[in-house]
Amino acid sequence: MTAPPLLDHHVLGRVLRWLLLASVWVWLGFALLAVGLNESNARTVGVTESVVASLGVTPRQFLFAFAITLIASWFVPHVASGRTRRSLVTACAAAVLVTAAVYAALLTLAFQLERPVYERRGWPLELRTGHIFTSSDQVGLVLGESFVVAAAIGLGGLAVGAGYRRFGALRGTSILPVTAGPSLLATAALELRETSTLGANLGVTGLTAVTTVVVVAALGALSLLIAYRLAHGAAASPIGAVR
Repeated sequence: MTAPPLLDHHVLGRVLRWLLLASVWVWLGFALLAVGLNESNARTVGVTESVVASLGVTPRQFLFAFAITLIASWFVPHVASGRTRRSLVTACAAAVLVTAAVYAALLTLAFQLERPVYERRGWPLELRTGHIFTSSDQVGLVLGESFVVAAAIGLGGLAVGAGYRRFGALRGTSILPVTAGPSLLATAALELRETSTLGANLGVTGLTAVTTVVVVAALGALSLLIAYRLAHGAAASPIGAVR
């Protein structure tokens, strides 16, 4: 008797298609907001910062929410069909990583499209949110940071979803400090840098660029381990029925 595969490619394909289809609307909204905010600000209060940098936090928060729904809604039919809990978490994690890579590429592209527009109109390309790069023309740093952060936050969503599957609605909410904690710390590691308005106001210099990336990646790995552990003992029953 052969052991079940660690990665179920059929499930991966289905999860990935759902994620990428939903993401179309996220990025369409991102593009419309970026153009609309710049045009609105230019005609009123003036453009004072990089809109792409400010909006960059939004797609990865959607990825966090999408990841929660993957575990929460796909768990029962997946297990009922005879597949393992481990294969679902693995497929979801792989889909999150692929989606994070796509998000990172799109965000990097958005930065490159924004820069010549700002330079031509004389708008300041100031970054108000935390980043390991100081200018959007540092393409490698923009791409690397965008991927690592989106991946860590997306994997955090899997941990939250697994918590609800394991413990139900009430207890799943009560353990959010554990399940969502790593992704919140990953966000803090990025925002508590001197490149962000928050870090500057608090007088915090933060971690070095390399250390920030390592810490965020480690927190993402921790979220994945939590997701595996919680999914392993979860009952294949509706969340409301879990006690």
